[in-house]
Amino acid sequence: MSSRLAMRMLRAAVPLRPSLPPIGVLASIKEQLTARNQTLQQAIEERQLYFRISVVGNCNLSCEFCHNEGAPARGRMNIDTMLVAVAAAKRAGFSRVQFTGGEPLLHPEIAMFVARAREHIVDVGITTNGTFLEAHLASLVAAGVSRVHVSLQTESLILAGDGENWGVPDWLAPTLERAAQGAFSLRLNLPVPANDLVRAERFLDELRCDIKAFSILPEGEAKEDTYPSDALAALVARVNSRRAEQMLPGQVFVRGYRPPAGIRCPSCANRTRCKEQSHSLRLGADLVLRPCLATRDWDIPFEEPVDVALESAALLALDYRW
Repeated sequence: MSSRLAMRMLRAAVPLRPSLPPIGVLASIKEQLTARNQTLQQAIEERQLYFRISVVGNCNLSCEFCHNEGAPARGRMNIDTMLVAVAAAKRAGFSRVQFTGGEPLLHPEIAMFVARAREHIVDVGITTNGTFLEAHLASLVAAGVSRVHVSLQTESLILAGDGENWGVPDWLAPTLERAAQGAFSLRLNLPVPANDLVRAERFLDELRCDIKAFSILPEGEAKEDTYPSDALAALVARVNSRRAEQMLPGQVFVRGYRPPAGIRCPSCANRTRCKEQSHSLRLGADLVLRPCLATRDWDIPFEEPVDVALESAALLALDYRW
């Protein structure tokens, strides 16, 4: 099946198609690039923007903190379409791809996705809830995966613990071991309930990899006011200080709320519940480019000419915060 035919078939299954953004908005963002004397590729590199591809829309879990890349819980990417997207992303200036979902390990060809994507871009990772990771780990390593991000669920940590402390689930242990051996870069995404800061700190002290800790779930100033963000930041500072003193690997980062400040942001009807924090542009399994999580107003169809669509979406993604 050709990539063009595959894209047409998938588009036919999606009833609602977004349109290209207003030309004036894109022109204003390009003017900002010109004022900074930057090309799109240079801006992508400076901002460390990367390209996320949802290979499936569905997931085996229903986590409270999940945003599902802003996409519907349906659709499945094929390799031909993925290769078209990755090649276009490279031409636009992207140097990193992250496969996501839904749950990407539900795709039967996920290891092949990694291997084929690396024909264009070396830095290819995967973001998963981890429940199927043990079964796929060897094939992902063989395919050349460079990053593995695991979004943990506190329920699984409680089950693996002893009542007083969180524990490492059995399925995560092999991944921690392979990462320690240098097979790939590992990051754990850890939601921290407001009433579980003590156990969270003890758990973070036991791990030896990068961790992004966040409240459940930052959605603008109103919700942030109800969560002890200062306490979480202080917790992370203590953990990092102890790691530095003991010269231990890995660092803990805090995902906090940042007000949207792009050219397009003042007109957004969902501005007050904005939770965009990721330096990324997303392509859904439904073939829609999503430069923002807070609203669907800026979604762009991934269709020919693909370079134009991807460049427009990349500009909008860069615009979130300079």
